[in-house]
Amino acid sequence: MNPRLRKWAKFTLRWGVAALGVTWVLLRTSFHDHVLIVDKNNQTQQIRIEDGQPQDANQFWVFYGGQRQYPITRNDAWTPPGDRSSVPIWGRDEKKQNATVLAIHPAPDQQPNQSPAQLLVRDPQTEQPRIIKPTEVAGGYTVRVVYPLVEVGLIRLVREARPLYLLLAVALLPICFLITSIRWHSLLEAQDIHISFSLAFVLNMVGAFYNSFMPGSTGGDLVKAYYAAKHTTHRTRAVMTVIIDRLLGLLALIIVGGIMAAVQYNIPTCRHVAIISGALILATLVGLFVFYHPNLRRKTGLEWLLKRLPMQRQVHKAVEAMELYGKRPWVAIWAVIITFPVHITTIISATFAGKAFLLPLGAMYYWVIVPVIALVGAIPISPQGVGVMEPLAVELTRRQGVTVSQAFALVMAIRFSQIFWNVLASIFVLRGGYHAVTESEAEELEHDDEDAPRPGQITELSVEELQGQSGGTEAIGRNLIRS
Repeated sequence: MNPRLRKWAKFTLRWGVAALGVTWVLLRTSFHDHVLIVDKNNQTQQIRIEDGQPQDANQFWVFYGGQRQYPITRNDAWTPPGDRSSVPIWGRDEKKQNATVLAIHPAPDQQPNQSPAQLLVRDPQTEQPRIIKPTEVAGGYTVRVVYPLVEVGLIRLVREARPLYLLLAVALLPICFLITSIRWHSLLEAQDIHISFSLAFVLNMVGAFYNSFMPGSTGGDLVKAYYAAKHTTHRTRAVMTVIIDRLLGLLALIIVGGIMAAVQYNIPTCRHVAIISGALILATLVGLFVFYHPNLRRKTGLEWLLKRLPMQRQVHKAVEAMELYGKRPWVAIWAVIITFPVHITTIISATFAGKAFLLPLGAMYYWVIVPVIALVGAIPISPQGVGVMEPLAVELTRRQGVTVSQAFALVMAIRFSQIFWNVLASIFVLRGGYHAVTESEAEELEHDDEDAPRPGQITELSVEELQGQSGGTEAIGRNLIRS
């Protein structure tokens, strides 16, 4: 494919994903307060009510044309199905059939694990909506999670947000930058790339700044790789440190989310996350075991695959870099361990953001959904994971009684807390003269000039040449210029 056409195709795909995902969420987001009602034809309708009415109000005023219209009693209000999308009901032939749950009519004082007053389901035989009693459900029906009667709009959520919790959510994140800089610096040292910690910190902040504007939360990694490579002749190794740094961070994220999901295994969503996390961790361990055993690498076909990849010189250098980490396994293990505080800080920050918007989530549940949301956001599909994180957050939280507006507000709070510090990192970009990597500069990373001497450096070969050459000062001058 033509390079220019490929570039525009990627641009269209990334921003297309972002636009589609955000549109999907916004179409389901209420900007003003709503209640759900069921009309005489058993059709559900979202009715806008006057903003600010409490959940326990006996009546809700319908709001239209900028003023109150008429009241709806509490008994007229229904809720979305919440934690279950279908139930088994008894058919006319006394056989059980699954029926889609469209709405729940809660009891006057609905509590968790109690039966609602009625259910609105889609009859599996007629495909028409009909109202049934909980006793008509095979095995009975109880409300596991009480969904709010009033779906609070996004405008009210922002207006009534608790600022102290939002400030705490933002204030915690600088810890992450410090720890990730320490982690990357140790990975550089393990590859015999010796730069100061202060420089590693600055490059980490520069990468964080460009993360705010490049696709996915990994966009700034290219910037880090480029500037790290400028400080060493081991360019491929420098690039590999950035890649390994990112992968170890994601592995630690999977471990945290998987463990906390396993602790809450009784919750269906947590059960799925625990199983997927366990499978990913197992696959990683098996992959590393195969890679670091030459016989297994050959027998499994991995060696054959590596030899047929493009850019063989860079592949060979990358394998050498990985083998260096294999000789120093404690560096990688320590890098994973030190990453746990990073993710713990991020999860606590997200928990504060959720509390700011009064999300009805248990504190433990954040330890499952935040790693999943962050993991998806790290995939470079769209800028900052926009259009991907939002729908995922809706799906992960709706079964816990969280409205679409609340899920959207949570993701926005997480994203803007991160972007705030990423933009603040522009101080390092402006002071240090760092810039976004151009296409030609990115291509430089494909060429590992490991044998080339650094500026101002006299290599062993130069010294040998000097010893064997006549002309003294002239020979020294030639070699210094070459170096």
